[in-house]
Amino acid sequence: MQTQASTINVRNPNSNRTYQWIVAVALVTTGIGQAAAADDGDYYHDALLNPSKAVLLAEHRGRVTIFDGLDEDVVDRALDEQFERIDHMMFIRTRHVQEDGVVASDDDC
Repeated sequence: MQTQASTINVRNPNSNRTYQWIVAVALVTTGIGQAAAADDGDYYHDALLNPSKAVLLAEHRGRVTIFDGLDEDVVDRALDEQFERIDHMMFIRTRHVQEDGVVASDDDC
């Protein structure tokens, strides 16, 4: 007598929905991370030269904003135009563009 093992393909409708949810979350968080990394320079530039009310309020309460990787000319402009905020600014890894186009970056804090 021969017996055959048969498998019953039972799909749980909730597992498919859970899988779709996990994939959607993974795609969204990956996209947000990439967009944030690509827009870091823009974020710092805007926060420096066009600060939001929230940034100004936080600085008024004592917060120091650290600006990372901005070009030297942007930093100089901000120091001239945003003089009243200087006590609440810190610049790290400022980029210095040389005449030959080579970019040097400060590596000190």
